[in-house]
Amino acid sequence: MQERLLTKSNDSSSCFNATIDWPYELVYAELMILPLSKYNPLEQTIIQIFEKFRGQMPSLKEAAERLGIMDPVFIEAVLHQMVKKGLLEKNDNSTTLDFSNCRLNTSFSQSGNKSPAIETHGVEFCFDAVTSEHITIAPDILINRPQNPVIKPEQLPDKRTHLGLDKARQLAEKQKEPFMAESAGLIDLNVLPDRGKYFWQSMTVICFPQADGTLKCKMVQASQQQQEWLDQLDKKHFLFKKQQIKKSKKRIKVAN
Repeated sequence: MQERLLTKSNDSSSCFNATIDWPYELVYAELMILPLSKYNPLEQTIIQIFEKFRGQMPSLKEAAERLGIMDPVFIEAVLHQMVKKGLLEKNDNSTTLDFSNCRLNTSFSQSGNKSPAIETHGVEFCFDAVTSEHITIAPDILINRPQNPVIKPEQLPDKRTHLGLDKARQLAEKQKEPFMAESAGLIDLNVLPDRGKYFWQSMTVICFPQADGTLKCKMVQASQQQQEWLDQLDKKHFLFKKQQIKKSKKRIKVAN
């Protein structure tokens, strides 16, 4: 016999709370930081050029024009100086030096010099697995195995294995990571996919049965994007219906 629920949209007693498990993705990465405040202004500018124009480096002439320097030879001299200090390394043995044939030395370390070594910092980024929204502070209580998932674990997308430098910088600054507090150049990053995980947070949804058998649901303490996604979810979803049926049975039992 098929079970039916006879409810009226204006019957407040038919409202019920449903517990759902919402997925979050934790991404772990190592960021390689160069504290720019330890370098002179010209070195800072050169580092920022490497950081900003990665993959499409400007010519010496273009860089000089952007910096308001008349002679690009001056920029070349600074590059030579930075290669000599070990901050840059050449890609080849050509005599000319420009941005295209040298790179930042990610193993740079000068313990006997006033210049600092490149620093490696571990960082955790949290994303809403449904909306892809960046969560500045991960929820306090997360569980490994969901009982009432809004999306089945096997339907979740593959874990993130890459973050662009610009994106990583934005996320780290948004999270107010200490190593980004002062002027710092983010020169490289390495996502650790083996450490990345999906976790779940149990959340309460208030369900209001409608006359047509659907449900109007409001998530408690939801972000705008989470609520918008929930609004688009089929309100005849088994996740809510099974809890509605369970409450209906309890209500009938009490009445008898």
